[in-house]
Amino acid sequence: MRAFLPLLFSLSLLPFVAHGQSPASGALSAEQACPAYQSIRKQTNPGNLVLTPGQDYRVLAENKPGGDWWLLEVEGQRRWVAKTCGRHQGGSASQPAPAKTHQADFDFYTLAMSWHTGFCNGRNRPDCRGAKPDLVLHGLWPSNSRGAHPAFCDGSQKQRFCGYGPLALAQDTREGLDRVMPGSKVCLDRYQWHKHGSCSGLAPEPYFEQAVAYSQWLRTSAPANKLRANAGGSVSRAAVLGWFDEWGFGGAVSLHCKSGYLEEVRVYLKPTLPEQPNQAKPQPYRGQQRCPARFDLLP
Repeated sequence: MRAFLPLLFSLSLLPFVAHGQSPASGALSAEQACPAYQSIRKQTNPGNLVLTPGQDYRVLAENKPGGDWWLLEVEGQRRWVAKTCGRHQGGSASQPAPAKTHQADFDFYTLAMSWHTGFCNGRNRPDCRGAKPDLVLHGLWPSNSRGAHPAFCDGSQKQRFCGYGPLALAQDTREGLDRVMPGSKVCLDRYQWHKHGSCSGLAPEPYFEQAVAYSQWLRTSAPANKLRANAGGSVSRAAVLGWFDEWGFGGAVSLHCKSGYLEEVRVYLKPTLPEQPNQAKPQPYRGQQRCPARFDLLP
């Protein structure tokens, strides 16, 4: 036993390597004041260390190939930080496997846009901090007139959003998506790709290019302008549907409310989406409106 003690002592001096780490390098340019955890599972943070936005931190590893966490050097300590807290620059990381696509049979597209302050009412999430009265992207969904909508066409399963690996998107596409989809801060884009985008027959890059373009088209439309102009007040359901009718999408829109306030607007589109959104054709909606005769637009 005495002969074994020196060996134990010498092993304790070796650099610590946690199980489940994958090599990575480069730097994380912090964009949020995120906590830097000593343990991912326990989320312990001795000293209450947080990232300083605008500062670069050396990347030491990631929690797994294509995982959700970077191991960084923060104030001379090894700490875990969520990947959504900044942008990885230079170096390398384990690359996610190429996304699988499948052209599912579907009848039309649903462009789902959340009224951000309505969706965020009562929710304390990173993507709801500083919410504004505006339409933001929930998703672009291949949909069916009857029966279940296609989902998870890449063979994946439903799980927590950040349980999916990061998407390999061009910088311009990523920046555009982050502008129209605040939910990307909580990995909503990953979930939307696996559940809906993988059924479109498109790869992630063109799928999200399309989603961004159609989101911008709706956000800058006359109905969206009128919704923003009425934020903080109440509107009639007939008036809002009339705005979309004047815009050329009468009968191709559904309004979704919660507790008397607007939470989401959905626009239905023919399945062949033109490159220019203003050339898109409306798909008649035969369901019920989910808002009362009069509802609030939270400011």
